[in-house]
Amino acid sequence: MSFTSKILGTRGLVFFRLTVPNNKINFPDVVQGICAPLVGTTIVHMEQLFNADTATMSWTFTVSSIGYFFGAVVCGFIFDRLNHELQFIIANFMQAVATAVAPFFTSLPLYITALFIQANSQAFIDAGKVRLSSKLH
Repeated sequence: MSFTSKILGTRGLVFFRLTVPNNKINFPDVVQGICAPLVGTTIVHMEQLFNADTATMSWTFTVSSIGYFFGAVVCGFIFDRLNHELQFIIANFMQAVATAVAPFFTSLPLYITALFIQANSQAFIDAGKVRLSSKLH
């Protein structure tokens, strides 16, 4: 299996695309595929790290859902007003940084804030991709 990277321009928007034989994967999808499942798989370990019970740790999913909602709303308001490529780059960067630093926080509120930012960025990317696909057709 060989991986090649190409930069494709689509009406002013540049997607970084990994080409796998008979498949095409956009870079934002790769970032989301790495970041999204980490919360659920590490929740038990984070619960032990914070000395919290399951009810307290369940707030991580609630706050992530609220962050996802706000990310979609914000994207709906500003996506067409600014450079699409720049918005995708910023959202991917925020999502990657929030995911990378979240395990190093020693307090639960900071951890939940990082998850809020991660979910916010995920929703922004999802809503932006939907908006772009509706403009192309």
